[in-house]
Amino acid sequence: MNPLAFTKCAGRLLMALAAMTSILLIASCGSGGSPARPNNSGFGDSDLKGTYVLSVSGTDVNASAETESFFAIVGAITADGNGNITGGTVDINDLNLASPGVFLGQTVSGSYSISSDGRGTGTLVTPQGKFGLDFVLTSTGHGLITRFDPAGSGSGTLDVQGSATQTSLTSLAFSLSGVDYNVNSGSPLGTVGAFTLNTSTGGVTSGLQDFNDNGSSAESGSTGLNLATTSSLVLTSGTNGTAQLTTTSTFGTLAFDVWVIDSTHLKFIETDTATTGFVLSGDAFTQQTSFTAGQLVFTLGGLDSSGQPLGGGGYVTTDVNGNLSNGLEDFNDAGTANTLTGFKGSCTTFTAGRCQLAMTGFTNLGLAAYPSSGGVLLLEDDSNLLAISQGAAYAQTATSFAASEGYGLNLSGENTTGVVDVIAQFNAGSPGTTSTTTANVTGILDENDLTTPTSDIALNGIYVPDPTPDGRGSIAAPPPGGSLGTLIGALTLQYYVVDGSTILLLEVDADQVAVGTFQLQSAPGGGGSVKSRISMVRPAFRPHGALRRK
Repeated sequence: MNPLAFTKCAGRLLMALAAMTSILLIASCGSGGSPARPNNSGFGDSDLKGTYVLSVSGTDVNASAETESFFAIVGAITADGNGNITGGTVDINDLNLASPGVFLGQTVSGSYSISSDGRGTGTLVTPQGKFGLDFVLTSTGHGLITRFDPAGSGSGTLDVQGSATQTSLTSLAFSLSGVDYNVNSGSPLGTVGAFTLNTSTGGVTSGLQDFNDNGSSAESGSTGLNLATTSSLVLTSGTNGTAQLTTTSTFGTLAFDVWVIDSTHLKFIETDTATTGFVLSGDAFTQQTSFTAGQLVFTLGGLDSSGQPLGGGGYVTTDVNGNLSNGLEDFNDAGTANTLTGFKGSCTTFTAGRCQLAMTGFTNLGLAAYPSSGGVLLLEDDSNLLAISQGAAYAQTATSFAASEGYGLNLSGENTTGVVDVIAQFNAGSPGTTSTTTANVTGILDENDLTTPTSDIALNGIYVPDPTPDGRGSIAAPPPGGSLGTLIGALTLQYYVVDGSTILLLEVDADQVAVGTFQLQSAPGGGGSVKSRISMVRPAFRPHGALRRK
């Protein structure tokens, strides 16, 4: 029997992860008092000070109406370094809130508290209600974040805000995910694309866009749709602006608010949901017109053709034209894990920064691929009816991560009861071997199983790199004889090293499918490198009309 199939009867919603977040290991439950904090790195409230772009999306629950909806929050918040959110403005797109469900320019306030290991909690207060937050800082400029309250769950990022000028935005590639409420009362929707801008006016001079709507890519096909020259991205200040993307498809014109992290990375949130029925949010990065030759590592998340959660990850060799060879793919299809070796792919057309990948020996037969500074942005566009996967591939520059260092992690996916989002911090010891029995990963984990957030779960596990230096390895929690205080009681992961500070994750447990990332923590107060340029995609949400309780 498919271990996750019963989620249709007992779960909450079908949503299946993303190339976006992460997770690790454990021992003992967090329900009976807080464990000792093993990673006293010296973080504190003062390490969150300034203006940050906050972006989080996931599942909102309306308990009184017993409904669920996709939600997205994107905007800028100001932290004073003393535990207070003193101002800022966010956009909220959530059809579970009062009509019309789109609330722009919402003022914010609130509070936060950061523990010595870099994990923090907070409350974001808006005119539309309060949202609980749980996050982990990897530096004073970047963090991984989840929504952490009984009314919803979601994942995203927190990045110190810079600025951009209109003239600095020349060409961008984007990846957005969410829901189409015009189909089946809400079906998963993903889109990727790229465009070139008139640097004076912000008008789109050329561009392509692909859609996957509930598994159908018929409208954009294998070539993508041309973006009309009425499309635009116009900055109204150095920190925000608006965008319109127009094609001849049934999607018509989609309108967005744009929030600037810097001139190479922007956040999008759709603002026209009341009229279009689409809810999208995501990232845009500087476009690249070729692949970086060498090894790529990747993760994908979505749904299979039966509507069950699907996650994949691995590595593959590419040339500059996107022709792939010597690939390895791990995947977890509704709790059934497997590994495919020797897959390959060819870039059948490469036009305007868009590559159509035809795959052999891979779980997806076709992928629209757009190289960018935030990775090669990927969207399934094959004939696998009802299937949708979205994610990204990254040029690999290292095959291991440092021992005796701290890491922040975020994970997003689905288990046997519904959506799950995880924030954690851990310290890594020396690499293990197949005979290692002593934990070389120790930390603390917070988990939100939609309406059941649980904090301070002790985290212990073992990581073992592949015998060959390919950047791949496994993480298992708990160690032999241990226990794990998460809902499913265990975590089994494959990891893929992008560089010395960014690692991708795929969960291969029978009772949980998830993807994520963990990232190196800089010294508290030292600033460190800002790790914003990783595509945080949350695709394949399939909302339900009625909330199904545990």
